[in-house]
Amino acid sequence: MGGLFFLYGQGGCGKTFLWSTISCSIRSKGGIILNVASCGIVVLLLPNGRTALSRFKISLAINKDSLCSIKQGSPLARLISKAKLITWDETPMISKYCYETLDKCLRDILRCSDSYNAHLPFGGKVVVLGGDFRQILPVILRGSRQDIIQSSINSSYLWHNCKVLKLTKNMRLSLGENNNIQELRNFAEWLLKIGDDLAGDITDGKSIVHIPSLIKSSEIALDDLIDFVYPDMLSNLSVENYFKDRAILAPSSSIKG
Repeated sequence: MGGLFFLYGQGGCGKTFLWSTISCSIRSKGGIILNVASCGIVVLLLPNGRTALSRFKISLAINKDSLCSIKQGSPLARLISKAKLITWDETPMISKYCYETLDKCLRDILRCSDSYNAHLPFGGKVVVLGGDFRQILPVILRGSRQDIIQSSINSSYLWHNCKVLKLTKNMRLSLGENNNIQELRNFAEWLLKIGDDLAGDITDGKSIVHIPSLIKSSEIALDDLIDFVYPDMLSNLSVENYFKDRAILAPSSSIKG
């Protein structure tokens, strides 16, 4: 009964496609699935997606004693009870207390239908988490590396109940034609090595990493990047999905200017 799973895969391995396929399958049979994500930009890619904090009424000022603002018998509580599945994308980027807060909430809500649910992770509800630990981890104000690790979902008491499923094939590099496909594959492998701490020569905890030629470092390169991500921007301002399907992530606010 129930189950907790973590879908682990790098970008391009098909997690979003899988979320959409599962959603279509469940909803085609009249079932309810709740798709949530840790950040707003990912929500745009999920069928009827919501941010997790909004959907489950989780406080922004989260701590180990936090509770969801969901009352027994409320419309949201009934919706959660009827849901066949909860999917939560980009799991690694927010605090483990968010998941533990939801766990306490679901145990409380679902124990009304079966008292044994109070002893099951997430009250016996099937929950599928997803993400890539190589990417952004929880941001802890003035936190140390240890603080960040302790705040991650795999440091939670829930993790030992979690079954990890892995997606390993980068589908973006296996579909379609591209003149620079080998160069892109090399770049993808380089990113994996960065994430796995295998790139460069490590000495005393420091590493010198060589940047591939695919990455340019100049102001001209920034203009090229904008033109690549947003081609013919002025003529597409009124196109509904033009900006929804594109994004440039800036590492610092100074770049946005």
